[in-house]
Amino acid sequence: FFVGYWIAYGQNFFHMGAVLAEDHGYNLMRCFFLLTFAAAIPAIVSGGIAERAKMRPQAIATLLLVALIYPFYEGMIWNGNYGVQTWLESTFGASFHDFAGSVVVHAMGGWIALAAVILLGARHGRYKKDGRVSAHPPSSIPFLALGSWILIVGWFGFNVMSAPVSYTHLRAHETGLVAINSLMAMVGGTLAANFMGKNDPGFLHNGPLAGLVAICAGSDIVHPIGALLIGGVAGALFVYLFTYTQNKLKVDDVLGVWPLHGVCGAFGGIAAGIFGQEMLGGLGGVSLM
Repeated sequence: FFVGYWIAYGQNFFHMGAVLAEDHGYNLMRCFFLLTFAAAIPAIVSGGIAERAKMRPQAIATLLLVALIYPFYEGMIWNGNYGVQTWLESTFGASFHDFAGSVVVHAMGGWIALAAVILLGARHGRYKKDGRVSAHPPSSIPFLALGSWILIVGWFGFNVMSAPVSYTHLRAHETGLVAINSLMAMVGGTLAANFMGKNDPGFLHNGPLAGLVAICAGSDIVHPIGALLIGGVAGALFVYLFTYTQNKLKVDDVLGVWPLHGVCGAFGGIAAGIFGQEMLGGLGGVSLM
C-alpha cells in the first residue's frame, strides 16, 4: 500500500478521497488483489525454510521482498516498466506472457526460497555424517490434505479473478477458458504425481498444486488439452525433483517449494510459449523465445 504498488504501477494513495474513488476505486481494488500475489512470495519462501528460521529475519526479508524486490519485477512484466516488454515484442514479435504469475509470482518465490534453504542449511538430524538421509515424515496427513484442498479451491479465485484485473474489457470466453484450463491442469498434475509418486499422499496432494502453478502463465491462451498436458508434466517434474533435491543434492527444502513453485513456475512460462501457439490449439500472440 505504501511502497510496492507505487513502484510497480506508479500509483500511490496519498490523495484526498475523491481521487481514491476515481474509476469506481479500481486502483484500490487492484492493489488489494495484487497484494495477495505479493504476499505469496514470502509465503512460498516460508515453506522451504520451515522448522529452522527465526521470525525477525524472516519478517525483515518479507518487508524487503514485498516492498522493493517483487514490485520491481512485477512492474517490469505486468506494467511494461523499463521497456523490457517493448524490447521483447520488437525483437521476437511478442511480449513475455504470464497471465497469472507462473514466473512473476511462483518462480520468483521458489528460486528465492532455494537460496534461503541453502543459506540456512538442513534441519538437525536430517542428513547423517555417514551419508544416510533421516526421514522427516509429515506430522499430519489430514492437515496436509486440507491445506492442499484449500489452495486448490482458492486457485480458481487466484487465476479466474486475474482476468478482470489484467484486462479492461473482460470477455466471457476468457473467464471460462481460464477456469477450465485451471481444472484440466490440476487434474493432469494430480494423475501424474500420483502415478510417479506411487500413491504417496504427500505427492498426491502436491501434484494438483504443481499443475496449477504451471498453468498460471498460459491459462488464458492454451487449449484445455494443452492445459492437461502442462499439468501432467508439472506433476511428474515435482515428484522427480523433490526426491532428487532431498536425497541426492541434500538440500532440505521442507515443502519442496523450489521444485513446486520455482521449477514448475518456470516451466509454466515456457509452456505458455509452446502450447499458446495457434498450431497447438492456442489463441496465439506468444513467442517461445
